[in-house]
Amino acid sequence: MQSLRSTSYYRKRRETAFSRHGRDTSSIHHAAVVEVGAMVLQNMFSALSFLHYRKDDDFVDRLSYFYTSSFLIMMAVLVSFKQFGGRPLECWVPAQFTASWEAYTEMYCWAQNTYWVPIEQDIPVDISEREYRQISYYQWVPFFLLIQAFLYYIPCLMWRLMSDKSGIRLNDIVQMATEKENIEPDYRIRTIESLSRHIEAALRYQHTATSRTEYTLHRVFKCFNMRYYESYVTGMYLATKIMYVGNILTNLVLVNKFLETDEYSVYGLGVLRDLLFGRTWMESGNFPRVTLCDFEVRVLGNNQRHSVQCVLVINIFNEKIFILIWLWFTLLFVASALDMLYWFSISMFHRDRLRFVLRHLELTTDPDKPELFRKEKRKQVEHFLRTYLKVDGVLVLRMIAMHAGVMFCTEITDALWKRYLSQHPENLIDEDSSLITFARAQSIRRKRHDSTNSESHQRSTGGSFRLNRTQSTNRSLNTDNKGNPQQTSAGGTTVVSRFGKVRAGIVTSTPTKVVINSPPSESADSTNNGDPLKEKRESVPLAV
Repeated sequence: MQSLRSTSYYRKRRETAFSRHGRDTSSIHHAAVVEVGAMVLQNMFSALSFLHYRKDDDFVDRLSYFYTSSFLIMMAVLVSFKQFGGRPLECWVPAQFTASWEAYTEMYCWAQNTYWVPIEQDIPVDISEREYRQISYYQWVPFFLLIQAFLYYIPCLMWRLMSDKSGIRLNDIVQMATEKENIEPDYRIRTIESLSRHIEAALRYQHTATSRTEYTLHRVFKCFNMRYYESYVTGMYLATKIMYVGNILTNLVLVNKFLETDEYSVYGLGVLRDLLFGRTWMESGNFPRVTLCDFEVRVLGNNQRHSVQCVLVINIFNEKIFILIWLWFTLLFVASALDMLYWFSISMFHRDRLRFVLRHLELTTDPDKPELFRKEKRKQVEHFLRTYLKVDGVLVLRMIAMHAGVMFCTEITDALWKRYLSQHPENLIDEDSSLITFARAQSIRRKRHDSTNSESHQRSTGGSFRLNRTQSTNRSLNTDNKGNPQQTSAGGTTVVSRFGKVRAGIVTSTPTKVVINSPPSESADSTNNGDPLKEKRESVPLAV
């Protein structure tokens, strides 16, 4: 009796130990699954870092290559967790099947295709009809979503590769314009100066590269000069817009082909119509939850065919994902098409580019005279647009205005306008030009600075330094046979620009040399004692 009690006692302890061991094993397994899932998510988000967006595009572009691609990758990971980490398909097998047979059946039906037959219909006897009803997409949903994500990233990749070859570092320009340090006035002025120099150099490089004739290959095959054309960056950006729209249409067609929805010409509209009219999957067959699977096993040399009924749990996720994808693709197509038309309208027509430049130049003038650039300077602005900014320059300004704001774009436009006037002084036609005002202010500062030495300076040079409209119009400039400026023989002041022209009463921001010639006198010769180094001309650079 006592031996029986001891036996039962040890049996209970052993069962208790086994149960504890089972609970410990299950808890360890659950913790391992959670840890592996966390590692996979961490790796996924780190892998998404290559999808970072830059500032050489607009928000609609980022909707395609950044947000849509990220969403598709996340959905692919979610479906993969269910497929490879759980039981995406479970089958109802006969009672004589063991656990290993059941596992084999589910794996076989998952690897092979299942077929759907409405519950009120009989299972077709013809094997070919069963194969016609097969559903073969659910195994490949994660891979299909990843392919779609890559397709949405291709236009952005092409744009970045091709735009950087032009020499206009559009992303770096906009990135520099949007720095938070630009709030400080001094830093902002330096940034504007650096950006204006870079834009001017890049645009000049385009003109130099397209006008070169020393390379025979470039003269014969004009395609080699394509990246140096004045509208290359703009053309590439418009081509990228077309690629975005075409990519969305391609993905909508691929969704229909992938889901094998021969019943609907447009998958999303058909599914939405079924949902609105209360037609469930049991009637329509869209993402069926219950399917059938046929398989054969060989028993003692004979093939036995079995038909089992399975539940596709994964189709619950697939239905919601693809409905959401179709709705998002449709909205994205409308937004991308409208955005493409907008960029074509503002980039293809000259009047839109001229209106954009005029609007920003008007913001730099006197508020009481906003029509200054509209009337008096329209021809000069058109020349500035055609010969200096060109098509790509306007695109750069539009990107700056889009990301850095209108005020910063206005300041950049004004800086480029002043640089243009410094190279084309014949376009300075009015007194209201800020460039003339700035130049005169610089001249006044220099005169005040030299006021203490003015008397001694006049004795040594025999002339005086004055720069105003009255005296400049009364002075003449001797030229040689070729029209080049020469020194005057008498005492006086001559303003000689580096362009070989003298404009009365106008001071440009170009490096200008004011030549002050001393009249020949005996006192000067006696003072210098015949030393030629003391008879040199004094040059005063006026660089604005």
